[in-house]
Amino acid sequence: MFMVSDPEGAEREITVSIDHQAVNEITLRSRGRISRESSYWISCAERHLAEYLWESDDYPPDGKLRVEQLSLEDLNLGIRWGTT
Repeated sequence: MFMVSDPEGAEREITVSIDHQAVNEITLRSRGRISRESSYWISCAERHLAEYLWESDDYPPDGKLRVEQLSLEDLNLGIRWGTT
């Protein structure tokens, strides 16, 4: 859950959920380094929300955003996550 402010300062609570298949894919590709409890998912959700807000110039309908597919950037970040 994220608090998002518009240019006038009004805040709105936005929930971002990530599809289970996407979670399983990253867990598999990272060879288990990224669990369901990893901070990676907060970073991923935040990035998708920021992208949505930038492209749509509006809040997601009903204050909910569902990530059904991960981007190449998400996959690359998953490969590097926790290795530095």
